[in-house]
Amino acid sequence: MPAPSSSRSRDPDRLLDEAVAAFYSGQVEHAHLVQHLAVVHQLNPVDLRALKFLAAIDEDRTPKDLGRYLEMGTGAVTALLDRLVKRGLLERVRNPDDRRSVRIQLTPDGFAVIGSLRAAYRRALQEALPAEHIDVFIEFTERLSHALRDAVAD
Repeated sequence: MPAPSSSRSRDPDRLLDEAVAAFYSGQVEHAHLVQHLAVVHQLNPVDLRALKFLAAIDEDRTPKDLGRYLEMGTGAVTALLDRLVKRGLLERVRNPDDRRSVRIQLTPDGFAVIGSLRAAYRRALQEALPAEHIDVFIEFTERLSHALRDAVAD
């Protein structure tokens, strides 16, 4: 990773353009990592995105939640869930509050796939992020996540 340049232009527009370029470069490498891990686990990238979504927070999700996140229709979500259930990576569980609906949750094998992704992220962060900047990175990432969520809502 190149060292930050002290000779960078202090023009705010130029700096923002450089930040966008750096962010885009990171996204490209992240997409490559996700593609690689999907292949390693014999999944497609959308399947891995679904598993990441289900593992992101500790609460039950519905197929409708997943479809909204992936911007997929009911039929495509059903096919995706069928694939992941067949692979033993997630399971459909009856919703105790509404017998007409189901919740979807990762199985231990699904959590193992997510564990390999998290391990790759940990290795990358340990290599790229000085320990004294972890708090700044966490705050920045949380703020960026909110800003990106807001951009989708616009």
